[in-house]
Amino acid sequence: MKIFIHLFLVLAFSLISCSMDDNPIESQVNPIYFSESPIDLKGVDAKFAKDIAYDSKERTQFDIWLPNSDTPTGLVIYTHGGGFVSGDKDIVYTSSNGGDWDFPKNIRTLLENKIAFATIRYTYIEKIGETEGILKPMSDVKRALQYIKSRASDFNIEKSKIVLTGSSAGAGTSLWIAFNDDMSDPSSTDSVLQESTRVKGVAVRQTQASYNAEQWVNNIFSNYHLTLIELLTFAPDLLNIYGISSTNKYNTPEIVTYRKKVDMLALLTADDPEIWAENVLSGVLPPTTDRNVMNHHAFHVRALKDKADAVGVKNVCYYGKDPILYSDPSGEKWVEFLIRKVEE
Repeated sequence: MKIFIHLFLVLAFSLISCSMDDNPIESQVNPIYFSESPIDLKGVDAKFAKDIAYDSKERTQFDIWLPNSDTPTGLVIYTHGGGFVSGDKDIVYTSSNGGDWDFPKNIRTLLENKIAFATIRYTYIEKIGETEGILKPMSDVKRALQYIKSRASDFNIEKSKIVLTGSSAGAGTSLWIAFNDDMSDPSSTDSVLQESTRVKGVAVRQTQASYNAEQWVNNIFSNYHLTLIELLTFAPDLLNIYGISSTNKYNTPEIVTYRKKVDMLALLTADDPEIWAENVLSGVLPPTTDRNVMNHHAFHVRALKDKADAVGVKNVCYYGKDPILYSDPSGEKWVEFLIRKVEE
Protein backbone atom coordinates (compact mmCIF):
# COMPACT_ATOMS: atom_id res chain seq x y z
CA MET A 1 0.00 0.00 0.00
CA LYS A 2 2.87 2.38 0.88
CA ILE A 3 4.52 1.63 -2.47
CA PHE A 4 1.27 2.48 -4.28
CA ILE A 5 0.94 5.79 -2.42
CA HIS A 6 4.58 6.66 -3.18
CA LEU A 7 4.12 5.98 -6.91
CA PHE A 8 0.90 8.00 -6.91
CA LEU A 9 2.64 11.00 -5.32
CA VAL A 10 5.55 10.82 -7.79
CA LEU A 11 3.12 10.73 -10.73
CA ALA A 12 1.05 13.59 -9.33
CA PHE A 13 4.13 15.75 -8.74
CA SER A 14 5.28 15.08 -12.32
CA LEU A 15 1.92 16.15 -13.74
CA ILE A 16 1.90 19.31 -11.63
CA SER A 17 5.43 20.16 -12.79
CA CYS A 18 4.44 19.76 -16.43
CA SER A 19 1.36 21.91 -16.04
CA MET A 20 3.40 24.72 -14.46
CA ASP A 21 5.90 24.77 -17.34
CA ASP A 22 5.21 27.70 -19.68
CA ASN A 23 8.21 27.13 -21.94
CA PRO A 24 7.98 23.75 -23.70
CA ILE A 25 11.14 24.37 -25.76
CA GLU A 26 13.09 24.83 -22.54
CA SER A 27 11.58 21.87 -20.72
CA GLN A 28 11.54 19.34 -23.52
CA VAL A 29 14.29 19.04 -26.13
CA ASN A 30 12.95 18.57 -29.63
CA PRO A 31 13.96 15.22 -31.08
CA ILE A 32 15.98 15.22 -34.29
CA TYR A 33 14.49 13.13 -37.09
CA PHE A 34 16.73 12.45 -40.05
CA SER A 35 15.24 12.17 -43.52
CA GLU A 36 16.22 12.14 -47.18
CA SER A 37 18.31 15.14 -48.22
CA PRO A 38 16.53 17.58 -50.58
CA ILE A 39 19.79 17.92 -52.51
CA ASP A 40 21.71 15.09 -54.11
CA LEU A 41 24.63 14.36 -51.77
CA LYS A 42 26.34 12.29 -54.50
CA GLY A 43 27.76 9.81 -52.03
CA VAL A 44 28.89 12.30 -49.38
CA ASP A 45 28.58 10.67 -45.95
CA ALA A 46 26.13 12.98 -44.18
CA LYS A 47 22.67 13.14 -42.59
CA PHE A 48 19.87 15.65 -43.04
CA ALA A 49 17.19 16.85 -40.62
CA LYS A 50 14.32 19.19 -41.57
CA ASP A 51 12.19 21.75 -39.74
CA ILE A 52 13.88 21.67 -36.35
CA ALA A 53 12.12 24.24 -34.15
CA TYR A 54 14.36 26.70 -32.31
CA ASP A 55 11.40 28.64 -30.88
CA SER A 56 7.62 28.25 -30.68
CA LYS A 57 6.74 30.80 -33.39
CA GLU A 58 5.24 29.90 -36.76
CA ARG A 59 8.41 30.49 -38.82
CA THR A 60 11.21 29.58 -36.43
CA GLN A 61 12.71 26.38 -37.82
CA PHE A 62 15.93 25.34 -39.53
CA ASP A 63 17.21 22.49 -41.69
CA ILE A 64 20.65 21.03 -41.13
CA TRP A 65 23.11 18.74 -42.92
CA LEU A 66 25.54 16.95 -40.60
CA PRO A 67 28.66 15.18 -41.87
CA ASN A 68 29.33 11.85 -40.20
CA SER A 69 32.37 12.49 -38.04
CA ASP A 70 34.02 10.95 -34.99
CA THR A 71 34.84 14.44 -33.67
CA PRO A 72 32.80 17.67 -33.38
CA THR A 73 32.64 19.60 -36.64
CA GLY A 74 32.44 23.22 -37.66
CA LEU A 75 29.17 24.75 -38.84
CA VAL A 76 28.03 27.27 -41.44
CA ILE A 77 24.67 28.94 -40.77
CA TYR A 78 22.83 30.47 -43.75
CA THR A 79 20.05 33.08 -43.45
CA HIS A 80 17.87 33.78 -46.49
CA GLY A 81 17.00 37.15 -47.98
CA GLY A 82 13.70 38.65 -49.08
CA GLY A 83 13.56 42.08 -47.47
CA PHE A 84 12.36 40.53 -44.21
CA VAL A 85 8.95 40.02 -45.86
CA SER A 86 9.55 36.97 -48.07
CA GLY A 87 11.96 34.15 -48.86
CA ASP A 88 12.58 30.87 -47.11
CA LYS A 89 15.26 28.47 -45.95
CA ASP A 90 14.73 26.15 -48.92
CA ILE A 91 16.50 28.60 -51.26
CA VAL A 92 19.65 26.52 -50.75
CA TYR A 93 18.01 23.42 -52.23
CA THR A 94 18.82 24.72 -55.73
CA SER A 95 21.28 27.07 -57.39
CA SER A 96 20.46 30.79 -57.71
CA ASN A 97 21.32 33.81 -59.85
CA GLY A 98 21.72 31.87 -63.07
CA GLY A 99 23.85 29.24 -61.38
CA ASP A 100 26.36 31.71 -59.92
CA TRP A 101 25.30 30.64 -56.43
CA ASP A 102 25.47 26.85 -56.60
CA PHE A 103 24.27 26.03 -53.11
CA PRO A 104 23.98 22.23 -53.53
CA LYS A 105 27.54 21.98 -54.82
CA ASN A 106 28.85 24.25 -52.07
CA ILE A 107 26.99 22.32 -49.35
CA ARG A 108 28.51 19.07 -50.61
CA THR A 109 31.96 20.68 -50.55
CA LEU A 110 31.46 21.78 -46.95
CA LEU A 111 30.23 18.34 -45.91
CA GLU A 112 33.22 16.71 -47.62
CA ASN A 113 35.38 18.95 -45.44
CA LYS A 114 33.51 17.80 -42.31
CA ILE A 115 31.60 21.08 -41.94
CA ALA A 116 27.88 21.07 -41.13
CA PHE A 117 25.45 23.43 -42.86
CA ALA A 118 22.20 24.88 -41.46
CA THR A 119 19.64 27.07 -43.22
CA ILE A 120 17.26 29.19 -41.13
CA ARG A 121 13.84 30.76 -41.54
CA TYR A 122 12.57 33.58 -39.36
CA THR A 123 9.49 35.67 -38.60
CA TYR A 124 8.53 38.13 -41.33
CA ILE A 125 7.77 41.77 -40.66
CA GLU A 126 4.49 43.15 -42.00
CA LYS A 127 4.76 44.79 -45.43
CA ILE A 128 2.64 47.70 -44.17
CA GLY A 129 1.96 48.74 -40.61
CA GLU A 130 4.78 46.86 -38.89
CA THR A 131 5.04 47.75 -35.20
CA GLU A 132 8.17 45.88 -34.05
CA GLY A 133 10.53 46.32 -36.98
CA ILE A 134 13.45 44.20 -38.10
CA LEU A 135 14.76 43.50 -34.62
CA LYS A 136 11.99 40.87 -34.56
CA PRO A 137 13.38 38.63 -37.35
CA MET A 138 17.01 39.43 -36.52
CA SER A 139 16.45 38.37 -32.92
CA ASP A 140 14.96 35.12 -34.24
CA VAL A 141 18.17 34.37 -36.12
CA LYS A 142 20.23 35.23 -33.05
CA ARG A 143 18.20 32.72 -31.07
CA ALA A 144 18.68 30.08 -33.78
CA LEU A 145 22.45 30.44 -33.42
CA GLN A 146 22.16 30.17 -29.63
CA TYR A 147 19.78 27.21 -29.87
CA ILE A 148 22.19 25.27 -32.06
CA LYS A 149 25.02 26.06 -29.65
CA SER A 150 22.87 24.91 -26.74
CA ARG A 151 22.53 21.53 -28.48
CA ALA A 152 26.06 21.36 -29.83
CA SER A 153 26.62 17.84 -28.50
CA ASP A 154 23.41 16.60 -30.15
CA PHE A 155 24.53 17.97 -33.51
CA ASN A 156 28.21 17.06 -32.95
CA ILE A 157 29.10 20.74 -33.46
CA GLU A 158 32.13 22.58 -32.15
CA LYS A 159 30.74 25.85 -30.75
CA SER A 160 33.93 27.81 -31.43
CA LYS A 161 33.90 26.95 -35.15
CA ILE A 162 30.74 28.61 -36.47
CA VAL A 163 30.58 30.99 -39.45
CA LEU A 164 27.50 33.04 -40.36
CA THR A 165 26.45 33.71 -43.94
CA GLY A 166 23.45 35.00 -45.83
CA SER A 167 22.14 37.07 -48.70
CA SER A 168 20.40 40.47 -48.69
CA ALA A 169 18.30 40.69 -45.49
CA GLY A 170 19.97 37.49 -44.30
CA ALA A 171 23.34 39.06 -44.99
CA GLY A 172 22.51 42.18 -43.00
CA THR A 173 21.25 40.00 -40.16
CA SER A 174 24.47 37.98 -40.19
CA LEU A 175 26.51 41.19 -39.97
CA TRP A 176 24.30 42.46 -37.14
CA ILE A 177 24.99 39.35 -35.05
CA ALA A 178 28.70 39.24 -35.92
CA PHE A 179 29.35 42.92 -35.16
CA ASN A 180 27.42 43.12 -31.91
CA ASP A 181 29.19 42.48 -28.64
CA ASP A 182 28.30 39.11 -27.19
CA MET A 183 24.52 39.12 -26.77
CA SER A 184 24.38 36.20 -24.35
CA ASP A 185 22.30 36.72 -21.23
CA PRO A 186 23.82 34.72 -18.34
CA SER A 187 20.96 35.76 -16.04
CA SER A 188 18.21 34.48 -18.36
CA THR A 189 16.02 31.63 -17.15
CA ASP A 190 16.09 30.40 -20.77
CA SER A 191 19.30 28.39 -21.11
CA VAL A 192 19.31 28.99 -24.88
CA LEU A 193 19.74 32.74 -24.36
CA GLN A 194 22.69 32.11 -22.08
CA GLU A 195 24.75 30.94 -25.07
CA SER A 196 27.36 33.21 -26.66
CA THR A 197 26.58 34.85 -30.00
CA ARG A 198 30.22 35.29 -31.02
CA VAL A 199 31.27 33.55 -34.24
CA LYS A 200 34.45 32.87 -36.17
CA GLY A 201 33.60 34.69 -39.39
CA VAL A 202 30.83 36.20 -41.50
CA ALA A 203 30.32 35.93 -45.28
CA VAL A 204 27.66 38.01 -47.02
CA ARG A 205 26.34 38.54 -50.54
CA GLN A 206 24.08 41.30 -51.85
CA THR A 207 24.22 42.83 -48.40
CA GLN A 208 23.23 46.11 -46.82
CA ALA A 209 25.97 47.76 -44.76
CA SER A 210 23.56 49.30 -42.26
CA TYR A 211 19.86 49.63 -41.51
CA ASN A 212 20.29 53.18 -40.24
CA ALA A 213 19.02 55.50 -42.99
CA GLU A 214 21.46 58.18 -41.83
CA GLN A 215 24.33 55.93 -42.94
CA TRP A 216 22.74 55.53 -46.37
CA VAL A 217 22.58 59.31 -46.85
CA ASN A 218 25.81 60.44 -45.18
CA ASN A 219 28.14 57.55 -45.88
CA ILE A 220 27.10 54.71 -48.19
CA PHE A 221 25.55 56.91 -50.92
CA SER A 222 27.47 60.11 -50.21
CA ASN A 223 28.58 60.27 -53.86
CA TYR A 224 24.99 60.93 -54.93
CA HIS A 225 24.24 63.76 -52.45
CA LEU A 226 20.84 62.37 -51.50
CA THR A 227 18.83 64.07 -48.80
CA LEU A 228 17.01 62.03 -46.18
CA ILE A 229 13.67 63.21 -47.58
CA GLU A 230 14.64 62.04 -51.08
CA LEU A 231 15.72 58.69 -49.72
CA LEU A 232 12.56 58.12 -47.68
CA THR A 233 10.37 59.31 -50.55
CA PHE A 234 11.94 56.76 -52.87
CA ALA A 235 12.05 54.02 -50.22
CA PRO A 236 9.22 54.68 -47.73
CA ASP A 237 9.43 51.12 -46.39
CA LEU A 238 12.66 52.11 -44.66
CA LEU A 239 10.37 53.53 -41.97
CA ASN A 240 8.60 50.19 -41.74
CA ILE A 241 11.79 48.41 -40.74
CA TYR A 242 11.83 50.51 -37.55
CA GLY A 243 8.20 49.70 -36.84
CA ILE A 244 6.90 53.17 -37.71
CA SER A 245 4.75 54.52 -40.54
CA SER A 246 5.39 58.27 -40.33
CA THR A 247 8.46 60.49 -40.69
CA ASN A 248 7.15 62.37 -37.64
CA LYS A 249 8.45 59.53 -35.47
CA TYR A 250 11.80 59.16 -37.24
CA ASN A 251 13.74 61.42 -34.85
CA THR A 252 11.97 60.49 -31.64
CA PRO A 253 14.37 59.22 -28.93
CA GLU A 254 12.98 55.70 -29.25
CA ILE A 255 13.60 55.48 -33.00
CA VAL A 256 17.01 57.16 -32.77
CA THR A 257 17.95 54.40 -30.32
CA TYR A 258 16.39 51.77 -32.59
CA ARG A 259 18.36 53.00 -35.60
CA LYS A 260 21.58 52.76 -33.60
CA LYS A 261 20.76 49.19 -32.64
CA VAL A 262 20.46 48.15 -36.30
CA ASP A 263 23.47 50.12 -37.56
CA MET A 264 25.86 47.26 -38.32
CA LEU A 265 28.40 49.64 -39.80
CA ALA A 266 28.69 51.61 -36.57
CA LEU A 267 28.81 48.39 -34.53
CA LEU A 268 31.87 47.10 -36.42
CA THR A 269 34.93 47.21 -34.13
CA ALA A 270 38.43 45.77 -34.05
CA ASP A 271 37.43 42.67 -32.07
CA ASP A 272 34.88 41.50 -34.65
CA PRO A 273 35.40 38.47 -36.93
CA GLU A 274 36.83 38.53 -40.44
CA ILE A 275 34.43 39.53 -43.23
CA TRP A 276 33.88 38.18 -46.73
CA ALA A 277 31.51 40.41 -48.72
CA GLU A 278 30.35 40.51 -52.34
CA ASN A 279 27.95 42.92 -54.04
CA VAL A 280 28.57 42.33 -57.74
CA LEU A 281 25.12 41.59 -59.16
CA SER A 282 23.88 45.17 -59.18
CA GLY A 283 25.51 48.01 -61.05
CA VAL A 284 26.74 51.34 -59.72
CA LEU A 285 23.86 53.40 -61.03
CA PRO A 286 22.38 56.07 -58.72
CA PRO A 287 20.51 54.22 -55.96
CA THR A 288 17.19 55.90 -56.77
CA THR A 289 17.24 54.31 -60.22
CA ASP A 290 15.90 51.03 -58.90
CA ARG A 291 15.08 49.58 -55.47
CA ASN A 292 17.11 46.45 -56.15
CA VAL A 293 20.10 48.63 -57.02
CA MET A 294 19.62 50.64 -53.83
CA ASN A 295 19.39 47.62 -51.55
CA HIS A 296 22.31 45.73 -53.11
CA HIS A 297 24.45 48.59 -54.35
CA ALA A 298 28.21 48.12 -54.63
CA PHE A 299 28.76 50.96 -52.20
CA HIS A 300 27.31 48.93 -49.32
CA VAL A 301 30.35 46.67 -49.51
CA ARG A 302 32.62 49.63 -50.17
CA ALA A 303 31.44 51.13 -46.87
CA LEU A 304 31.99 47.82 -45.08
CA LYS A 305 35.52 47.52 -46.45
CA ASP A 306 36.39 51.13 -45.59
CA LYS A 307 35.21 50.67 -42.00
CA ALA A 308 36.86 47.26 -41.61
CA ASP A 309 40.17 48.63 -42.91
CA ALA A 310 39.89 51.63 -40.59
CA VAL A 311 39.37 49.53 -37.44
CA GLY A 312 41.72 46.71 -38.44
CA VAL A 313 39.28 43.88 -39.21
CA LYS A 314 40.48 41.49 -41.91
CA ASN A 315 38.24 41.37 -44.96
CA VAL A 316 37.86 39.87 -48.42
CA CYS A 317 35.64 42.12 -50.53
CA TYR A 318 34.29 42.33 -54.05
CA TYR A 319 32.03 45.10 -55.30
CA GLY A 320 30.86 46.75 -58.48
CA LYS A 321 29.62 45.67 -61.85
CA ASP A 322 30.20 47.40 -65.18
CA PRO A 323 32.69 48.48 -63.98
CA ILE A 324 34.07 46.26 -61.23
CA LEU A 325 35.24 48.73 -58.61
CA TYR A 326 37.16 46.43 -56.29
CA SER A 327 38.14 42.77 -56.38
CA ASP A 328 40.19 41.23 -53.58
CA PRO A 329 43.59 40.17 -54.95
CA SER A 330 43.28 36.78 -53.24
CA GLY A 331 40.35 35.80 -55.46
CA GLU A 332 39.02 33.78 -52.54
CA LYS A 333 35.54 32.43 -53.22
CA TRP A 334 32.61 32.18 -50.79
CA VAL A 335 32.96 28.50 -49.99
CA GLU A 336 36.75 28.78 -49.74
CA PHE A 337 36.39 31.51 -47.12
CA LEU A 338 33.89 29.42 -45.13
CA ILE A 339 36.22 26.43 -45.05
CA ARG A 340 39.26 28.53 -44.15
CA LYS A 341 37.55 30.27 -41.25
CA VAL A 342 36.18 27.03 -39.79
CA GLU A 343 39.57 25.34 -40.04
CA GLU A 344 41.65 28.23 -38.66
